[in-house]
Amino acid sequence: MLYDFYKILDIPRSASSEDIKRAYRNKAKLIHPDINNSPKANEVFVVVNEAYETLSDDHKRYLYDIQLNYIDAEKVNAERKKQYYGSSVKNDTFSNSSHFQNEWNNSSKAIYQEKTDADYYRQSPLLYNLFFASGMLIGFIILIVTIVGTFKNFWPFPFIVIVVPGFILVREGWNGMMGKRTVIGGILKRLRK
Repeated sequence: MLYDFYKILDIPRSASSEDIKRAYRNKAKLIHPDINNSPKANEVFVVVNEAYETLSDDHKRYLYDIQLNYIDAEKVNAERKKQYYGSSVKNDTFSNSSHFQNEWNNSSKAIYQEKTDADYYRQSPLLYNLFFASGMLIGFIILIVTIVGTFKNFWPFPFIVIVVPGFILVREGWNGMMGKRTVIGGILKRLRK
């Protein structure tokens, strides 16, 4: 469940780190399980502690603010739909706030998840194979032009070294079309890390 940590600590969203610390100490004095005999004091203290840990760390606070703004925007959209369509619209979007926590976690994981060759193939097999086939075609053209041009004396013999990139393109294109791991894909994966 997503709590509004600013409301829990009774501070505005623009509060400074000193305001957060002061509000946390005041709340902790009231609800600490050693002082407060309520059976729920321990649970409430855990939530207040989590609020302080999140809001006192700048990175965690930034991510939490993004999440909170997302939920606020969804609430506004739901309210607009309710006003537009009338009260007959079933608006259970916010009845389960863990729905937003799960949606947030899934979307943040999807953002940082690295796509594999299989993902690209599933997305568009025709384009995927066309990419490798065009690489093979360019590789064949490089091979043929370089070999024929060198042996017909259109350019000097050291120019034959250009055969190497053509050979690599043909090999990588073939491996890509056959679903094998390509060297270029491995290099690009290492560079992205």
